Amino acid sequence: MYVCGPTVYDEPHIGHARGAFVFDVIRNYFKYKKYNVKYVRNITDVDDKIIDRARKIVSPGKDLKTAVKEVAEKYLDKYNEDMSALGIARPDVEPKATEHIGDMLNLIRGLKEKGYAYEAGGDIYFRVRSFSHYGKLSHQGLDLMEAGARVSPGENKEDPLDFALWKKSKEGEPCWKGGTESGRPGWHIECSAMSMRHLGDNFDIHGGGLDLIFPHHENEIAQSESYSGKQFANYWIHNGLLTINGQKMAKSLGNFLTISDFLNKYKDPNVLKIFFLSSHYRTPVDFTDEAIGAAKSAVERFNIFFDASEDFISKNKGASLAGADKESLTHSTSLRVNPEQAKRVEGLKTVRAEFEKAMDDDFNTARALAVLFDAVSAGNSMINSDKFSPAKKSAFLKELDSEIREMAKVLGLNFARNFSASVEMTLIPADQKKRINQKVKAREEARRKKNYKLADEIRKDLENKGVVLEDTKQGPKWRVK
Repeated sequence: MYVCGPTVYDEPHIGHARGAFVFDVIRNYFKYKKYNVKYVRNITDVDDKIIDRARKIVSPGKDLKTAVKEVAEKYLDKYNEDMSALGIARPDVEPKATEHIGDMLNLIRGLKEKGYAYEAGGDIYFRVRSFSHYGKLSHQGLDLMEAGARVSPGENKEDPLDFALWKKSKEGEPCWKGGTESGRPGWHIECSAMSMRHLGDNFDIHGGGLDLIFPHHENEIAQSESYSGKQFANYWIHNGLLTINGQKMAKSLGNFLTISDFLNKYKDPNVLKIFFLSSHYRTPVDFTDEAIGAAKSAVERFNIFFDASEDFISKNKGASLAGADKESLTHSTSLRVNPEQAKRVEGLKTVRAEFEKAMDDDFNTARALAVLFDAVSAGNSMINSDKFSPAKKSAFLKELDSEIREMAKVLGLNFARNFSASVEMTLIPADQKKRINQKVKAREEARRKKNYKLADEIRKDLENKGVVLEDTKQGPKWRVK
């Protein structure tokens, strides 16, 4: 699996996080299904944007080439740091463009020899019309493309549709010897060279954002298949883009949200991940307060169940199963969730089977997430049920807890055990905990006296202070947001 990675010229934002997360989940699921996965994601570390950023930090005693390297290294480190903070694993191979210049030049040389490429004014271009299948990925005809094609000043193309494989360098820019002029690679040739180096002329999956279909991926196909004579990638996967309140993210609009900004505000990476998982990977997603609020509530729902489940199991450690109970329990690989345990999951044969059915349907994470929520409902119903013995409840909850955690992990979600004893809780001062407990007790007293208006006011006051209150059969439980 080859995925187009970041151009490292600025701090990564939540749009970058979506692309990285989508393919991390896809890799997780393939591994869960026992596939051997080799995941390659490239780094573009020489590019016009990087050079423009570097020009701003050039100072006496520092040349542009050094500044370009510093910019690329700084923002690559930041990208990896933020992905790690989100709990998104590194790819198996992370090739840099500057480390594969030789591969790019070999590919360009082969294209020239076959008549697919030509040199003009020190630049080297690909002849688009020489590849008869051009447009097969984006389903665009050449006539439509030609209407929007332009020749920029300084270009010496034979045809407006042709694209650059190699660019003659400007003074002071990073450059390598290629063609008759020193220069640097065009953007499109980078990915062909790096994917073919690490995965061969043909491989299973090529991925990236929807905005890369044309011209980037279209150009990759043209140059790669012209060079090798083989189908480049068997499948193409493109993730939808992200907007904020219906607008494209841009610093000029004041809606540019970095990954660091998000984590500083919301703390838990699971919030962003559930926001992403709640939509199909191909659809665009709009980041709004309402959507993030829903994601926060979903995270709380998981945490509340895990906490309640562990609390119940802990309190019933000494209980033992009767023979009938043992026979009626199913095990983790085929855990049955029936209407007796939760009406909401009627018709759900097994948690794992329904989860896999959803993911097998083009990685339908929204449906897979719904399966896990149904399982949580089943667990909550079991805790509050009077139809089963404590021992059977505990055995069921242990299996259900394990099932949900394993499948959540496939979706990139990580729920710490003993949530009520988490870092956030331990940081609450003792006097604050005492005040919260007093308010919870006052609310219970109001409910006992049927003063529901006061009870609701106390609950609302706690919510405004960042305290989530959950009513259970064992009594009210609270936690910080």
